[in-house]
Amino acid sequence: MNCAECRDLYRMLERRNAKYVEARSAAFFRVSPQLAARKHLELQRALSDLQEHQAECPWALTAEHVGRRLTARPS
Repeated sequence: MNCAECRDLYRMLERRNAKYVEARSAAFFRVSPQLAARKHLELQRALSDLQEHQAECPWALTAEHVGRRLTARPS
């Protein structure tokens, strides 16, 4: 990934995922599932932000195009 924004959004997604997993595995999850639900919502927003950016990012579009071309080559 050559795009700084892609890297930042991906790091944010990883952090949100870690916090969601932590909230899900916490002992108080049974008492307060709203915390895990909030963390899940934050995770989904981070994923949406990354996907939205990559739909327009020239670096991501180039990488996707090259990846498709490489996998489409006959052996």
